[in-house]
Amino acid sequence: MNTHTLDSLAALTEAIAAVRHARGLKNPHDLPLDTPERAADADAFADDFLHALDGIFAPAR
Repeated sequence: MNTHTLDSLAALTEAIAAVRHARGLKNPHDLPLDTPERAADADAFADDFLHALDGIFAPAR
């Protein structure tokens, strides 16, 4: 993986975090480590990330 790809993935991650925050959703780093809430939120964040990679980042919540 080249630097450009890593930079793009980092930017996408930050954009998703910003959108989630604007929607009032928590991001994994907002929660304590090793808690069920963080695990569930990490799964939701991963789902949003995959949706963004597919170009359909607009989940209704």
